[in-house]
Amino acid sequence: MLDVSRLNDHSREFAQRLFREFPGWLRHARFDPYEEFEKEALLVEVPRPAADGRHGLFITTSEWEVSVGFGANFHTRFGVGDQSEDPDFHGRAIAFVRDFVDEHLVLVTAWEKDEWLGAWTVRVAEGKVPEQDKEDGVSLRIRSWKGTYDRDVT
Repeated sequence: MLDVSRLNDHSREFAQRLFREFPGWLRHARFDPYEEFEKEALLVEVPRPAADGRHGLFITTSEWEVSVGFGANFHTRFGVGDQSEDPDFHGRAIAFVRDFVDEHLVLVTAWEKDEWLGAWTVRVAEGKVPEQDKEDGVSLRIRSWKGTYDRDVT
């Protein structure tokens, strides 16, 4: 199991907050093996409870920011370069994760044949995913953490 005390300051502070919120996720934590310059950065890879567990959630603290991703085609960053006026980017990252795993947010990816066009999150409203505009020939894949809202729109 990861020794949180050996993470760098930024990663340790974030890890303490994250694992207070999601204590079971500590077993999915390790030092980020993809980070060459910041060896004490955190990587958490949580399997998706829906489907086969693949393409779950990942969280990393490399480069003094927090990146949160889902599946193979989406990630967002919280930290130095983001547009928020709220300086508590650790709190914003945890709130984003909480909204996603509680299925208040879903991920939408757009495809044209096998070409990925983009990805974005959508807030669930009144138990429904709002309709998404798309061009002819574009398919949308809607995915939620538990699979409740999973569907393809062609």
